[in-house]
Amino acid sequence: MSALAGILKAEVLETLPNSRYLCRAEDGSELFCHVSGHARMTVVRVLPGDDVLVEPSSLDPGKGRIVGKPAAGRGR
Repeated sequence: MSALAGILKAEVLETLPNSRYLCRAEDGSELFCHVSGHARMTVVRVLPGDDVLVEPSSLDPGKGRIVGKPAAGRGR
């Protein structure tokens, strides 16, 4: 199993209080997300309209964790 097996690509729709974000995944589902500790330590800035990588919660399908931004556009 790869490390990216449970990761979805999503778009940030809205910034919410308490450093939370409303995101819409590629499959159309909406998730309430927060930025993971590793992404926060590497200073990932999240604004409405940004594409992000989200790891959905295994306990609550309506919540998730932003783990980073896609690597597209970096010349690879």
